Amino acid sequence: MRRIGALDVAAAISERIGSYVHAELLEFLAVDEDVIHCWYMNSGGKGPTFHVTLTRRPDGEWSLGLLELPPGTEQRIENP
Repeated sequence: MRRIGALDVAAAISERIGSYVHAELLEFLAVDEDVIHCWYMNSGGKGPTFHVTLTRRPDGEWSLGLLELPPGTEQRIENP
């Protein structure tokens, strides 16, 4: 994709879990070169949690990665 927005990420998570996703619960964490890290935690930690990666490929396109984690998992990415 040339551009990935919050609604694209929310739609991908929704497709994975089969229910509505609040895009405003997506949290930006950090950028590591060509990878943007984001976090999604639903229902105060009782619902699904995802580490979201947006990766710029050599051709300039973006790819979206979703890593589902146990409910309530805290993010561990910190900026120095």
